[in-house]
Amino acid sequence: MQQEQKRPPLWAVAVLTLAQVAGTGLLVWSQMPPQEREWILLAARQRCQSTARCLAVRAYRAGRAGMAEELAGRDPSAHYLSAAWLGRWRNRLEPR
Repeated sequence: MQQEQKRPPLWAVAVLTLAQVAGTGLLVWSQMPPQEREWILLAARQRCQSTARCLAVRAYRAGRAGMAEELAGRDPSAHYLSAAWLGRWRNRLEPR
């Protein structure tokens, strides 16, 4: 009979893979010219700001929809909860 080989658990494989990807990314980042790193950082900041603006608009619209529901005599809690959630994520993405 053939003896089965023990395989490492899936979480261990995932951690090892993430560590390898992070190490490769760090190596690539360290070999990049400084201006390339700056361009990447600027693009990432711009995406965060764009996402924060989008979340701000959605939070505003959800809040207004909640007020409309409240004035109509219906339960506005779903709209208010989504507005609060969107506002929290917007605040996390805003530059400090």
